[in-house]
Amino acid sequence: MQKKVLIIDDSALIRSVLSDIIKKDKQLTVADVAVDGSQALDFLLKGKRYDIILADIQMPKMDGVTFLREMNKHRIRMPVLIVSSIASKNASETIEALELGAFDFVRKPSGGIVGDAYNEFHDEIMVRIYQACRLGEYPEELKMRTPKEPEPVFRAGSNTKPVRKKLGLGLGKKKDTSISQISKLAVIASSTGGPKALQSVIPKFPVYFPYPLVVVQHMPAVFTKSLAGRLDEMSGLHVKEAEDGEMLQNGVVYIAAGGKQCELIQDSSGRYRLSETDKPARGGLRPCADIFLESLENVQVQDIVCGILTGMGSDGTKGIQRLKVSKKIQVVAQNEETCVVYGMPRAAYMAGIVDEVVPLDQVARTMVKKLGV
Repeated sequence: MQKKVLIIDDSALIRSVLSDIIKKDKQLTVADVAVDGSQALDFLLKGKRYDIILADIQMPKMDGVTFLREMNKHRIRMPVLIVSSIASKNASETIEALELGAFDFVRKPSGGIVGDAYNEFHDEIMVRIYQACRLGEYPEELKMRTPKEPEPVFRAGSNTKPVRKKLGLGLGKKKDTSISQISKLAVIASSTGGPKALQSVIPKFPVYFPYPLVVVQHMPAVFTKSLAGRLDEMSGLHVKEAEDGEMLQNGVVYIAAGGKQCELIQDSSGRYRLSETDKPARGGLRPCADIFLESLENVQVQDIVCGILTGMGSDGTKGIQRLKVSKKIQVVAQNEETCVVYGMPRAAYMAGIVDEVVPLDQVARTMVKKLGV
């Protein structure tokens, strides 16, 4: 039986483009289209049900965020994929939509839906529909047509170094960080379902958390700043979007900038700095957790705890495997039951690199414990 899709967008062009994308797949059918959230809500209140809903954010009468609120109010549960523009004014609304339960979001192409822009848009839509509708993996030969970098080569093995003495630096003690000040590091990798999942993780880190925490969430430019701002409001720790060249500080949470590759470097004076560059995507990802984790091979911090949260694919696994050659790295994976998509945690678990599997609400506590806080 074909999976039913509802398309909500005030643009006739976008409705047509999305309809054409859906109709190309024999497992899918466009059951209905709506010009705004109000019309779509009428369909739902009349008892119509869909396997997935594609919804814009900015629409007349009822926008996408209000539509999601109404779905929650009426306890209507079905996957909603946000299809939004990349305008900065939409970023905070998109983050709110994800908080309200949207499955994921895809950016509308900014320069017209033709050529490579259409192919990328098509694939991003279809990958997420397949995942949300539990149709398995979207065919690899059609997925993410952007060039991929060669996969890194690594050696199996590990080399555990002694744990350094905890410094106990807390929030409010913002100083230049040096080798002697940063002894441990926390890292989180997440993708689909991550923005909402992070709200159940970051605020649970204690205000006295004495180490830096770097989050690599797969998101495009613009959106990560809004995500950081939202998490900062909810958390005792300071949460900010990572900036190129800034020194890493204890007790601060850094969200890797969307559309960039984030790495950690150590300057000539021994201080740790974040590098945000335009290096190419790996596997279609920018930021990419593997790239950030691999950069840790070149710095002196030895004790690392990495949390792997919900998301498609296997990002983070290869980076952790490489780090196990020279660092003490412990891995906490979100369990399948609490994941929106059990892809990244599963890949890490199947690779045999996970130390503990826990529900989402226990990720922060487990990471803190493993860091000896």
